[in-house]
Amino acid sequence: MSEEKKTVNVFLAAVHVKNTPLEDTQESMKELEALCVTLGFNIVGKEIQSRPSPESKTFLGKGKLEEIKAFMEEFEADTLVMDTELSPKQGINIELALDAMVLDRSQVILEIFSDHARTPESKTQVELARLYYMLPRLMGMWSHLDREKGGISASRGTGEKQISIDRNIVRKRMSRLQKDLERIEKQRQNQTKQRDNVFSVSLVGYTNAGKTTLLKSMTGKGDGGKDVLFATLESTTRKLTGLTKPDILLSDTVGFIQKLPHHLIASFRSTLAVVHEADLLLHVVDASSIKIFLEIETTLDALKEIGADKVPRILILNKSDLIANDVELIILKKTFPNALFATNLNNKSVEALKEAIQEHFSKTFVTEKITLTYDMGGILSKLYPFCIVDKIDYVEEGMVVEYTATIPNDKTIKKMIQDMENK
Repeated sequence: MSEEKKTVNVFLAAVHVKNTPLEDTQESMKELEALCVTLGFNIVGKEIQSRPSPESKTFLGKGKLEEIKAFMEEFEADTLVMDTELSPKQGINIELALDAMVLDRSQVILEIFSDHARTPESKTQVELARLYYMLPRLMGMWSHLDREKGGISASRGTGEKQISIDRNIVRKRMSRLQKDLERIEKQRQNQTKQRDNVFSVSLVGYTNAGKTTLLKSMTGKGDGGKDVLFATLESTTRKLTGLTKPDILLSDTVGFIQKLPHHLIASFRSTLAVVHEADLLLHVVDASSIKIFLEIETTLDALKEIGADKVPRILILNKSDLIANDVELIILKKTFPNALFATNLNNKSVEALKEAIQEHFSKTFVTEKITLTYDMGGILSKLYPFCIVDKIDYVEEGMVVEYTATIPNDKTIKKMIQDMENK
C-alpha cells in the first residue's frame, strides 16, 4: 500500500515597492495562490511588505522575516513561497534566517510544468529549464563542506571542488538536452515543409483563458480544457475543415503568465515555433478576468519575446457569458471594438469566429475563370486541393471553371494547365 502524499503547508510573501500600484502586487499574489493550489499546497498564511525597495540580501526586511518565522512555527508551515525570482544568495540567506525551505515563483511554475509534462519533448524542455535555473544556484549546495573544514587551506575547498564537478555535469546534460531539442525542431520543420499548402492558425493567450476548450469547440476534436493553470504544455494541432482551400490547421499551445521565467520561454522555443510561424494568431482572453488588461499586455510581451508580435492577430474575448454586469460588457465592447466575443458553449459565437478566420484569409484570395477543353477533364479533380471550385459551366468549347484560390495556388493551377497544354 502506497504512502499518502504529505501535505505541504506554505506561507506566501511578497514585497510591494511603494512607488508602484499596490493592486498589481495584490493581483500577482492572488496568482501565486492559484499556482500553489495547482501544486496541491496548503496555504496557511500570506504577507505583503511595503518597502521603498526589496532588501538586497534577504528581499524581505529582518523584522518581517522574524514575524514570518514565528507565524510559520505556530502554524507548522514547511515552506516559504516568495512572489518573485530570488537571487541564489537571497534564497540561501532567507533559508538560514527561517530554518525552513524557500521556493520562489519561478520554482513553483517549473514544478507545475514538470507535473503537466506528458510528451518526451515537453519533459526535455522542462528539464532544460530546471537546469538553467539550478546552474547559478549550485554555490550554496556544497558550501557547508567548506564551513565544516574551517576554510583554512589556501587551495580550493571540498565544497568548491564539488561545485565545479556539479557544474560540469549540469552543463553536459544541458548540452545533450539542447541537441535533443534541436533534433525535434528539425523534425518539426520537415513536417512543416510537407504542409506548405495549408494555412496555419495558432491560439495564444494567458493560461486558463479557454484556448483548449475553444480548439475542441471549433474542430469537434479533443478532450477540451481543464480549469487549472498550464493544463496544456504540448502543441496540439487539428484541421479546421470546410472553410478554405488550402485547409486551415489550428494549433493550441502553452499559455503565458506574469513573470514567466525567461529560461522557460527559451526552453519551450521549439513548441512555440507554431506561434512564430503562424499565418494568423487568435489571441484568446478571459473576458471575465478582473486583470484582463494585464493579461493582454503579458501575452503581447511574450509574443514579442518569441518574435511573433508581427503576426496578424484577431482578439477573442472568451468566457463572455461569465460577465454578469451588462455595463461591464458594454464597456468592454467599446474598449475593444474589433474584438470577437465568444462563449465556448455557444455554437453561434464559434461560427462567427470561423467566419472571421475565413474573411481574414479571403483577402489573400483571387477569383479566376478558366476554360478546360473536354480532353483536359482529368485535370479537374487535381484542382480541388488547391482551390474552391465555385462554379462549372459546360459549354461547346469545354468546361468553364470559376475558382477561388490564394495567389501562389493560382499560379500552381495555371502552371498545371500550361504543362498539360504543352504535352
